[in-house]
Amino acid sequence: MLEEKNQDKKKFKLNILGESFTVTGDFSEEYIEKLAGHVEKTGLEIRNAYPKLPFRRLSYLMMINLADEYFKLRSQCVDLSKEKERLKEANQSLHQELKKLRQENEELTNLLEEVD
Repeated sequence: MLEEKNQDKKKFKLNILGESFTVTGDFSEEYIEKLAGHVEKTGLEIRNAYPKLPFRRLSYLMMINLADEYFKLRSQCVDLSKEKERLKEANQSLHQELKKLRQENEELTNLLEEVD
């Protein structure tokens, strides 16, 4: 059964920082190219900053940088999710307030009509 799943997966040949390797997965080619491009860009930035760094250490720094980016984005996502909930609650509160004000307005309009 595991072999059947592997047969459905696609193989992608990648070259990042001059190193070739194959990635297997259930992804689109466009997505894999985006990922590889991002990793390549990160690696080039580090390589430019430390041109004599051996590839193994470069790859470790790439992993740390990408993990840092991931955790910062995940934290932003959590913060935005909390902000969304806060705004949703504020919106509900404002809708309730608006409903109450409309009722009060209707009551005052009725009283005004009775006075006239």
